[in-house]
Amino acid sequence: MGLIGLSLLGLGGYEFYSMWMENQKQKADLSAAGEMLEFERRQAQEDLQAMQAEINEYSAMNIGNDSLMAELEEQKQKVQLLLEELKTVKSTDAKKIADLKAELGVVRNVLKDYIRKVDSLSRINKTLRFENDSMRARVEEATAQRNQLVKDKAVLTEAVNRAAMIDVDILSIKTLDKRGKEKDNLRKISSIAVMLQIAKNQTAKVGYKTIYIRIRKPDRELLSHDASNTFRYEGHRIGYSMKKDIEYKGEKMTQTIFYPVNETLLPGTYSVQVFIDGDALAEGNFTLK
Repeated sequence: MGLIGLSLLGLGGYEFYSMWMENQKQKADLSAAGEMLEFERRQAQEDLQAMQAEINEYSAMNIGNDSLMAELEEQKQKVQLLLEELKTVKSTDAKKIADLKAELGVVRNVLKDYIRKVDSLSRINKTLRFENDSMRARVEEATAQRNQLVKDKAVLTEAVNRAAMIDVDILSIKTLDKRGKEKDNLRKISSIAVMLQIAKNQTAKVGYKTIYIRIRKPDRELLSHDASNTFRYEGHRIGYSMKKDIEYKGEKMTQTIFYPVNETLLPGTYSVQVFIDGDALAEGNFTLK
């Protein structure tokens, strides 16, 4: 009986030890499984945070596609919801973690496609911007060249016009009495004679021309017998004191034009301007005391 009892006791102790060891093994397995689930939960959380940062980066890009940006915003909201779920899920909830990981994989694949599209659009936009900048530079260069050509043409045209203008010099301005003698007595002056020398110019347009002369009194009023006597100058009609029609053949010539005085003259300085073909060609003055 003693041996049998010892044997039973030994058998019972072995079984108890075996059960204890199995229980310890199960605890270790559960702990390891829990740690693995917690690792997977943290890993999923880190992946979502990385995706969130990537979405934010691409959302800040100006790709000019509202539809694609709306889709990115939708994925951004999904990632935010998954992050909030991961914060509340327990490490022991293996099924929930597995479901969240699966959903994470779907979002990752969708996000990769969107990012590929964004990168493609970004490259296209960069190419278009480069082409636009290049085109803008070419347009600016062409505009600058055109403006320079316009300026050069204007300078050339002005030079040609100046070359075609007739050179005129006022040789003398005399105040004469009724006998044609030079007088400076205001009451005895009956005419004002302006003698002009027109220079030779083979480039000037030849033919019949009209010389207009304006004489302005000391008070700046125009000496004129008729206010309707006008000619065109710089887009306006202005009055003249006297005129003379001539035939210009491109050769040097001298002309004298007379202004009959039938008004009271004032003492002071008078100014004289000479115009031909609508151009102001000479100026002079004389003084009466």
